[in-house]
Amino acid sequence: MRFKKELTLGQSQENFESIIGTSLVIKGDLHISKGIRIDGKLFGSIFQEENQTATVAVSESAEIVGDIHAQHVIVSGKLTGNIFALERVELLSNAHVVGNIQYGSIGIAVGAKIHGNLNEYQPNGETPVKLISHKKA
Repeated sequence: MRFKKELTLGQSQENFESIIGTSLVIKGDLHISKGIRIDGKLFGSIFQEENQTATVAVSESAEIVGDIHAQHVIVSGKLTGNIFALERVELLSNAHVVGNIQYGSIGIAVGAKIHGNLNEYQPNGETPVKLISHKKA
């Protein structure tokens, strides 16, 4: 009997173009086009740019107050806000989310805390992710 190897939570192979360090506090929204890892504090929302594929990773030391709109979201820290992920959401054992989560697929580790609703994204429906478009003048 053969078993299909499944992706283990937190073992995703991601490339992070930007890292917000533990000593940083950012107040304002972020517009991203690639992967970002947040180790510090963010008071604002994160938006993936249109026609891009972005991953947002919230580390164990991170704290975010705002929504996350991205292709893939990994949470190990504290998030007070909603998650809108077209593809995958991974909530690791130290994750603490206060907000609703809309996802394509989801993995939740034992110990993760969620105070909100889980809703599966329906591909035929309206996209839950607010994509940012930069129009050049």
